[in-house]
Amino acid sequence: MEYKERKLRHELKFPATMPQCEILRQRFSAVMTPDKNGDKGKYRITSLYLDDAYNSAYIDKQNGTDTRKKYRIRTYDLNPQKIRFECKYKDNSMTSKRSMWITLPQYESILKGDFSFAWDKQYAGTVIDDGAISNSISLLSPSVVVDYTREAYINKEGNVRFTIDSGFKVGAFSRDMFSDKIRYIPISSPAAVIELKYDEFLPSYLLELVGGVGLRQDSFSKFLICKEALTRLYMG
Repeated sequence: MEYKERKLRHELKFPATMPQCEILRQRFSAVMTPDKNGDKGKYRITSLYLDDAYNSAYIDKQNGTDTRKKYRIRTYDLNPQKIRFECKYKDNSMTSKRSMWITLPQYESILKGDFSFAWDKQYAGTVIDDGAISNSISLLSPSVVVDYTREAYINKEGNVRFTIDSGFKVGAFSRDMFSDKIRYIPISSPAAVIELKYDEFLPSYLLELVGGVGLRQDSFSKFLICKEALTRLYMG
């Protein structure tokens, strides 16, 4: 299913304890394939979320606005050679994402609020172009750095992706995820978040694997919980 030339996906989230994760890890790893990225599907994700002068991404998420979007810059295992500029969209119950690789100098330029490189014709119509337009209208700036470990499994039928995200941390004392000054502060609750993402359908046998462990679906947001933790840290 597509909307505005974006591929829409279902996304189910379940805050979980580590014992619940261990049970589900055993179940899903028996029938799904580990993501080819990382070590047996396990890798570190660090994301710098951007927000505008009105804190639109934060407020829209707090209010549960049906249609919203947020920009982030993501890297894997803190590798400055693997940086992606992304925009994640929420359209009612469906999600979608646009992304592209950027260079470290481009990342550093965005940190300063400078999207001038994006006016090159090679970026026309891309997510970088969209970000540059948003910046010119409402000034995008670094909001919060979010860090965690992901363990991912995939299933071709339904294009299903099962992930366990854990070890959440918020970046403090710097908005630059590559800075020597940044310190990552642990977030104690929840211990982990289970996610199931799929296209048109979720095979029934995979949905059944989630049952029997006491999970409850929730619209958990790493961006929101880390933003609020950072605010408490600075105000405390």
